[in-house]
Amino acid sequence: MKRMFAGALVVAALGTLGCGGAKASGPGAEAVMARQSLEDQRAGLRAADQAMSDAAEKSGSAQAFADFVADDAVLLVDGTYAPKGKEAIRAWLAAHPLEAEGKVRWAPVRWDVSADGTLGYAVGNVSVESGGTSVRPTARYITAWKRQPDGQWRVAVAVLNAAKSPMTPPAGFTPSSTQPAPEPRAIAPAKVLEEAKAADIAFSAMSVAEGMGKAFAAYAAQDAVMPLGSAGIFGHDAIAKAYAPFTLEAIDLRWEPVLGDAAGSGDLAYTVGRAISTGKNAQGQPEVDHVKYLTVWRRQADGQWRYVTDGGNASPGPQGP
Repeated sequence: MKRMFAGALVVAALGTLGCGGAKASGPGAEAVMARQSLEDQRAGLRAADQAMSDAAEKSGSAQAFADFVADDAVLLVDGTYAPKGKEAIRAWLAAHPLEAEGKVRWAPVRWDVSADGTLGYAVGNVSVESGGTSVRPTARYITAWKRQPDGQWRVAVAVLNAAKSPMTPPAGFTPSSTQPAPEPRAIAPAKVLEEAKAADIAFSAMSVAEGMGKAFAAYAAQDAVMPLGSAGIFGHDAIAKAYAPFTLEAIDLRWEPVLGDAAGSGDLAYTVGRAISTGKNAQGQPEVDHVKYLTVWRRQADGQWRYVTDGGNASPGPQGP
């Protein structure tokens, strides 16, 4: 969640605000949203992600992000504190364009929304086409999306990390969750976020007490997706196996949520925060890394909060994200 897997930083989300998808505007927008089915809501989010990718391919990543992210969006990129706000993100991408060697595009392998269609997330691959023929993977991403009162999707938080190979889902994988849903409820988003932050804090406490590996296995949803490893890690059992080497003796990972958001349907939330990882270098001496992270949470049928995806990257120090 907050840290590297097998020595490589968690590869995650690139934040995009999507103008695409099922749009509605004016006084009746919320009523239209309420009438849409869950599949319609998911399709709208997928269309928004595609619209942003199309815009980046045509006009470049800096302009596409400026057009598609929320005014207060946060972008998590490696080695720096997170640029915050549309203009800061535009400036960072203008200096570090994703399409430096060609045309950039991306596509999710997992996307999903809350029951009320106000919050969503996507996890996927970024590639660059150069010379009109060569397409190569360059990154993986996670985005947390917020649906605006006018019905349009905007990216609230994004994590982007370099990758040399794409995520490749296994046979039987579904792009949206098929897990049993919790009992429906209507609750203030601020209260839902409190629940998600409490889960995040308990998650960290377990990492400190029992080890990162046990904590990541315990808090993973059955269908969680992690943008790590050679092809991604899909499902609880695969995550438990991959994280098993990260014992309490091998690494001390602890974190705290700083900000986030949640859906009023009480079933989906995200947290953004900072982490400290303490391990040992090749000489056996303590080595400390500072990390920023995004975790997307889904409330399970039994009422427990579990993460459905998680990613982060290095920060220059303890402040931030």
